Amino acid sequence: MRNYTKFILSFIVSAAMVTPAMADDATVTYWHELTPSMVTVEDPFAALDQNQMFDVATLARYQEAKQQEGFVESKQATKDIALIKARLADDGIDVEHLFKKREEIMQQREKLATLPNQDVLDANRKIPGFITPIEMDGTKVTKFFLVPTAGACIHTPPPPPNQLVMIDYPQGIELVTLATPVWVEGTLVAEGSVENVNYSDGAADVESVYSMNAEDVAFYQP
Repeated sequence: MRNYTKFILSFIVSAAMVTPAMADDATVTYWHELTPSMVTVEDPFAALDQNQMFDVATLARYQEAKQQEGFVESKQATKDIALIKARLADDGIDVEHLFKKREEIMQQREKLATLPNQDVLDANRKIPGFITPIEMDGTKVTKFFLVPTAGACIHTPPPPPNQLVMIDYPQGIELVTLATPVWVEGTLVAEGSVENVNYSDGAADVESVYSMNAEDVAFYQP
C-alpha cells in the first residue's frame, strides 16, 4: 500500500511538472489561416460569358483612357462604345453596377492581401514554410522572410504582405537550399516591415504585416 501511495504521489508531481510545458505548446498554423476572415462581396463578373467579359473589359479600358490628359475620342471609337453598351444592355447587364462592384471587389482583395488575421495574433504559433534570407552570419541565416512556397520573393511578384512573416532568429540556422522546408515557432505579432530583396532579375522592396522573434527554427518534419 505504501509503495502504491508513493507511485500515485510521484505521478501527480510528474504531471504537475509537465502540464505547464504542454500548455505552452505552439499551435500549428497554416498559411490560409493568416488571411483575415471577411464577408466577401458577391462577384457579378462570374456570371458573364467570355464575350461579355471582353466587352466589359473594353469599356473599362475606354473609361481609363478618357482620364488621360490629351485624350481625343475618334468617331469610330464613339460608335464602337455605343454598340458595346447597347449589346450589354440587351443582355440585361448593368455596366454601371458592374463597375461599382469592381471597385468594391478590388478593395476587398487588397484587404485580404494586406491585413493580418487578428485571430492568430499574440499567440505561440508553429508555421511551416521556406526561407528567403535577409541577413546572414557566416553560413547561418539570422533574419529572413518565411514564405509559403520555395523560391517566393526570388521571382517577382512577391507573395501578398499577409503571406510572409519576418523572422528574427539571432542564433541562426544553417541554410541548406531555398527549397528546404522549415518549421518556425514563436509568438506571431502584427508588425509591418519592408525589406529590400534581391531577385534573379533585380531588386525590390518586399512588405510583410507579420513578424516573429523565433524561439525555434527546425528543418521540416511532417
